[in-house]
Amino acid sequence: MALSTARLPPRSCRSFTHSGLLLLLSLGWVQLLRTQTVMTQQTAVLLNPVLANKGDLASLDSSFLRDFTCTEVSGMSIERAQELAMAVKQENVTLRVDQLHCLALRLSKHLVPKNLDIFPLDMLPFFNPDLFTGSQACTQFFSGIAKANVDVLPRGGPERRHLLLAALTCQGVQGSQVSEDNVQALGGLACNLPGRIVVNSASVVLPRLAACLGPLDQDQQEAAKAALQGGGPPYGPPSRWSVSTLDSLQSLLAVLDQSTIHTIPKGVTDAWLRRSSQDPSGRWPELTTILLRLKRSTEEKACPPGRKPQVVDEDLFFYEDWELEACVDGVLLAAQMDRVNAIPFTYQQLSILKRKLDETYPQGYPESLILRLGYFFHLMSPEDIQKWNVTSLDTLKALLKVSKRPNMDTKLVALIAHYLMGSGQLDKDTLDALTGFYPTYLCALSPKQLGSVPASVLWAARPQDLESCSSKQLGVLFPKAHLAFQNVSGPEYFGKIWAFLGGASTEDLQALSHQNVSLDMATFKKLPVKAVERLTVAEVQHLLGPHVAGLKAEERNSPVKEWIFQQRQEDLDILGLGLRGGIPNGYLVLELNSRESFSGGTSFLASGLVLALTPALLVAGTLS
Repeated sequence: MALSTARLPPRSCRSFTHSGLLLLLSLGWVQLLRTQTVMTQQTAVLLNPVLANKGDLASLDSSFLRDFTCTEVSGMSIERAQELAMAVKQENVTLRVDQLHCLALRLSKHLVPKNLDIFPLDMLPFFNPDLFTGSQACTQFFSGIAKANVDVLPRGGPERRHLLLAALTCQGVQGSQVSEDNVQALGGLACNLPGRIVVNSASVVLPRLAACLGPLDQDQQEAAKAALQGGGPPYGPPSRWSVSTLDSLQSLLAVLDQSTIHTIPKGVTDAWLRRSSQDPSGRWPELTTILLRLKRSTEEKACPPGRKPQVVDEDLFFYEDWELEACVDGVLLAAQMDRVNAIPFTYQQLSILKRKLDETYPQGYPESLILRLGYFFHLMSPEDIQKWNVTSLDTLKALLKVSKRPNMDTKLVALIAHYLMGSGQLDKDTLDALTGFYPTYLCALSPKQLGSVPASVLWAARPQDLESCSSKQLGVLFPKAHLAFQNVSGPEYFGKIWAFLGGASTEDLQALSHQNVSLDMATFKKLPVKAVERLTVAEVQHLLGPHVAGLKAEERNSPVKEWIFQQRQEDLDILGLGLRGGIPNGYLVLELNSRESFSGGTSFLASGLVLALTPALLVAGTLS
């Protein structure tokens, strides 16, 4: 306790009276008083246990470890600052944000990645991720970040965005899709995933966002709302939601609009409301608003006398939402769709009108209505389009016309795929209609339809247009792309063919290995497993170039794992990466033409059968 009082000035100074101060001023003792005050402060600093040059910090009371300033940290030696950080972690002391920041800043210049485990987890977000270069170093760093409370950084601040970008790069994530493993590895940073990733990886991202503290940003809200409206995994269509689904949505309930809420079965919302209303506190901050919105959506109101419209005109713009819900008929809307598009309805009003049409045509809109949807088409979801029967090219052209942007959204892709399923071929007229759009629709085509795709479409394709293509689709596209790009220069050829490599054969990869292409590990991981399995160690080394060291971090993942199983261990050892799992020396490999060569349905890990040369086999060999 003597240490805690040493910071305070002597009691006589603290009880110094106003008259005493005036006396000192009159006698000219101001300078003396100032000097004594400075000396007292210096004494207090010297008595600060954090700055003392001796003694074990971990043995101090936790209150001392919690009571230091950034000025004091800046005056410490690196060793003492590191000792302080270790003591804070050992004693499980909670520091302020400014303390975490200045302590991290003091240690970052002499940071050794392997020492990260000795620091408090919540200090890690304040380190610059650029300090951790290389696969092993960044993986170790972000495994700690995943356990830390990243909310010590501002939610939308540049530091947190920088961490997220670096974490995705470390994991080899490219484009707008992430896996469940990626989301788990991100930890709290997953709460910052942008809208484009939310939409394209909704099945793994939405459950994580549901548990995030604090509101989502506008981009995330719009993306989450679109994904939930689409009815895809993990929650499915709102019309099939249950009470447990609403529980699992947690904070995502706040992004639901009135049209989505209305499609949830009334019995489900009623049951959830009854239970949740009993104890609305302590669940989510938005729950009160959500409850009120759900209650309004479940109230049934009749159309007032004289308010049922006979035509679609400007008067409907001034209807209350509940009046539109109660009075407007879907048959009227379908008959006068051109007038619907001519009136500047709000988005909320349009959502209500769409719901009325959906109730009138629960099995899908007739093509006569689809042809006249106009800008109303923007309200449709891919799930809606799946119910349609689009057989006319005129209908397709009419809907493409309302979307003049070169980028295709998921609605247009679904529309084109649905149309082609009916027509069965990608003819010239259809391709002419698609001119001007990036070929995002390629992955929606069947392998047979892809066979009709002309070279001009492949020239326009971008990597993001092929992200969702299967290996069978890329298997059709790669040889077509190879033929289309064969007359361009080496660097330009590789720049164009890169996106199609997921359909390359072993022979194609062997040819590329002689061209000094230097595939990055993210691209290598997308190569077909069967094509990679047959490559030699030298061929893979030439394909990857300076990125070959990345094989170690991926040795348990496809296609690296399967490739390792096919290599001799002595060949793998030449790389000097410590790869394990190859064929041991002294084993005999019998190459088989196919796995079906053996009866009984035996499944093998590799394309060949590996046998140990036992003494019995050796004897048998000598007798023969």
